[in-house]
Amino acid sequence: MIPFADISRLFARNLYNKSCIEIDFCVAGFPDYQNCWMGKMPDHLDKSKEVYWFGLVPDGSQAYDFDNYSDFANAPVFDGKSLKQVWDRVELFSIDGCDPERRIKDLVY
Repeated sequence: MIPFADISRLFARNLYNKSCIEIDFCVAGFPDYQNCWMGKMPDHLDKSKEVYWFGLVPDGSQAYDFDNYSDFANAPVFDGKSLKQVWDRVELFSIDGCDPERRIKDLVY
């Protein structure tokens, strides 16, 4: 299990020339959230800003964008709970297409 503090450090990283951070995940015990994505990317209108986002269901009806990490991490988008509140149930499948444990070590430590 990757600690929430490590994910927070990952999202705090500057993107530099990387196009984005993409994380594929599910939330155990929440049937609607079994094929989810979250990430961070440059704002397409203002490249000096960043967008934090969720894509929680395949039909796109639960897609959310935030202009800062605090709002992203604390938004009640999981049936009234935030990412921070459900983190102990989050199962990461990949970070940028790589094994989550290995990728987090490469990027955070």
